[in-house]
Amino acid sequence: MKFTLLFVITISSISLLSSPIFAHTCELHGNTTEDILKYNQCVANQGSDAKLNEIRSGYESEIAKLTSENIRLERRIAKIKNALAAIISTY
Repeated sequence: MKFTLLFVITISSISLLSSPIFAHTCELHGNTTEDILKYNQCVANQGSDAKLNEIRSGYESEIAKLTSENIRLERRIAKIKNALAAIISTY
């Protein structure tokens, strides 16, 4: 039951974090101050998008690592429970 819930949460998290990313190029359309400001803002936003993608990628790998570690620990707990049940049944 816990494994199923964890699996659903993990898949949901990964789905939400991996939203589609659309490529966008910044183009300078004129020599006016307004056009130059728009171009500079576009370039600045692209830099922050790259940083967000890097952070998002780090989160995805961390989630995957924690999920596999959680599965390993749940298996270990199951083995310990079985060993304790065997010990208790002998008394």
